[in-house]
Amino acid sequence: MSSTTLKVAAVQAEPAWFDLQAGVAKVVSLIKEAGTNGAQLIGFPESFIPGYPGCIWTGGFDPEFLVNFQKNCLSVKSEEFATIRRAARDAGIWVVLGYTELDGYSMYGSQSFINPQGQVVLHRRKTKPTGQERTLWGDGPDSLQTVVEGPNGIKIGGLNCWEHLQPLLRFHHYSLGCQIHVACWPYLSYAEEPEAYQQFSAEMQTIATRFTAFEGQTFVICSTQLITPENFEKCRVKGTCWAPQSGGGFAAIYGPDGAKLTPDVDPGKECILYADINLDAIHMAKLSADPVGHYSRPDLLSLNVGSSSSIANPATLIRYPTGGNYKLLSKCPPALEDES
Repeated sequence: MSSTTLKVAAVQAEPAWFDLQAGVAKVVSLIKEAGTNGAQLIGFPESFIPGYPGCIWTGGFDPEFLVNFQKNCLSVKSEEFATIRRAARDAGIWVVLGYTELDGYSMYGSQSFINPQGQVVLHRRKTKPTGQERTLWGDGPDSLQTVVEGPNGIKIGGLNCWEHLQPLLRFHHYSLGCQIHVACWPYLSYAEEPEAYQQFSAEMQTIATRFTAFEGQTFVICSTQLITPENFEKCRVKGTCWAPQSGGGFAAIYGPDGAKLTPDVDPGKECILYADINLDAIHMAKLSADPVGHYSRPDLLSLNVGSSSSIANPATLIRYPTGGNYKLLSKCPPALEDES
């Protein structure tokens, strides 16, 4: 492929619920499969390890569940995380991994961008956990750096779940020059299902994801979890909107004009979706509207960014840099043990 074309992959799969070792093995298997099929970039769902804890939305404080959940989360300093990095290296593929990160005794909704050498080149945490997630995850410090230079110099970026509903964050994300965006999502009920809540429906999250492609003129890899009925009890969601009979998946890949590039798939079926994309399509989409370029009015409206992650974009006229280097990335070991 040329420097402007790329084969990308979106995951739709069920987590190995609350089992760290099995979760790592599943991630490794999916990375190998995507690499074998020629993908150069694969995106994973939100909190794929150890699985999204939907029960935090349906019941009260459950220390038995939460202690087990925490014990199966992923530390960037762990051998399990190193195993995933090696898998990316061995497959020769870029990986954007969504997971619940364990740092000490605190948890975060995190994304790590791993290059084909197994190096973590971007590590970020969900800037503001949503609703009940705030009983579990901390806020993400130093997480406005959402974009990094990826394969062939292409800029890849990502956001977690309802970060897609934060207009200022999206605007900042676009200003960093994102060309391929990874949207990491859990599973969700469809609107017609019993107990479904419209705001949390798969249809609404699809709108948010597709609008990101359309608004930002960026390719979007939408990766989602699913859940099967035999795991409703284990996940403590039976009889709630977090127990969709459909499976709750809505993975897809979208173009910078908002077009869907992948076929419809059963929301209860595990699969990896692939698309061969051509970055020249971004040129076409941005001819009419570039929200951080010719289609902006920074003399009238601009964004204040309280972080050193901002770039010199004319739409971000006022910045308050905190100084220093990007600190969150320093938590990740720079090299794998077998390379040091």
